[in-house]
Amino acid sequence: MPARNVHLASHTQLAPPRSNFLQRNSPSSFPIGGAVWPTAIFWAFVQVGTPPVAIPAAIDSGSGDLDVGAKGCVGCVTALPNVPYDASASSTSSPAFPYTFSNTYQTCDLSDPTAPCTISGKLYKDKVTFAGFPAVDVTLGAIIKQTANFDQFKVIDGVVGFTGGRSKDVFAQLVAAGECDNVWAMCIHEGGSQGNGTLTVGGVDERLSQGAVSYVPDSGVGFHSVHVSTFELGGESIAVGKSGILDTGTNVLLLPPRLLSTMQKQMCSDASLAYCAELWSEECVDLTAEQLAAYPDLTMKLDGVDLKMTSIDYLLRGSPQAPKADQYCLGIRNGGSAGGTGVII
Repeated sequence: MPARNVHLASHTQLAPPRSNFLQRNSPSSFPIGGAVWPTAIFWAFVQVGTPPVAIPAAIDSGSGDLDVGAKGCVGCVTALPNVPYDASASSTSSPAFPYTFSNTYQTCDLSDPTAPCTISGKLYKDKVTFAGFPAVDVTLGAIIKQTANFDQFKVIDGVVGFTGGRSKDVFAQLVAAGECDNVWAMCIHEGGSQGNGTLTVGGVDERLSQGAVSYVPDSGVGFHSVHVSTFELGGESIAVGKSGILDTGTNVLLLPPRLLSTMQKQMCSDASLAYCAELWSEECVDLTAEQLAAYPDLTMKLDGVDLKMTSIDYLLRGSPQAPKADQYCLGIRNGGSAGGTGVII
């Protein structure tokens, strides 16, 4: 279903999650923090250790690990709501083979989405949970060192992955333990009373949908993906024929170079669009409401579902790359060959 983007961080809430459902195998919905800018991620609290400590972590459908900032980490964020993980303070913590880790990501450096960012540290096995479910054993990474270009970890330090992490994946462990169904969802809502959206774990929360929920097949291998047949732009069709990775850890639309170039030519062929060439050259510009509204809708054709983005969804305000906070920047960037296809949604 189409989702609206959150543009500024002024709506971020630092309150802990509150589960709306407590029955076993029932879905649990709770508020999430974050924004498209400047955090560039949405995040939730994860309860780690015994006694449990609430630690915020970015919600990432593009990875499967739980990694949190450790006590004494070099390069990690220490300001609240961040709380460092202290293995020595948890009675259920123990070192986990192979004892150390190093994870490298893309789409984490806001100035260059294809540049690598790295976190490294020690591995532990401990009790972990979220959303009010019983704690399960999870192998987690305690971050000891973080590269300086990890822009997404400059407000919230840590990541909770939802894809293929097995023993390192909190959600997968909850499913394996029979605590919840293998279904989760994010609903992004600007300026909510308790957060900037809702994370639902273990089912579908029908209160968050206006009408029936539309589904498309998961076409991914290793990553949750959807098959994109075409983009519709200004009445013209642009062939894609590739799977796009669904990545909650990426706050812009990434496309491979050839597709990016085709889309730029198609959009900027309309000479009436203000600053089109500048926006596609990764400049941020001032736009009036009328100039913004003149930009065309961009529709992704999926398997039986159309996902429409209006100009306010791909021309974003609040970027830390912009000289002024109220300037607009293009939220469509070069994905290279990231994820295999370069298409990351």
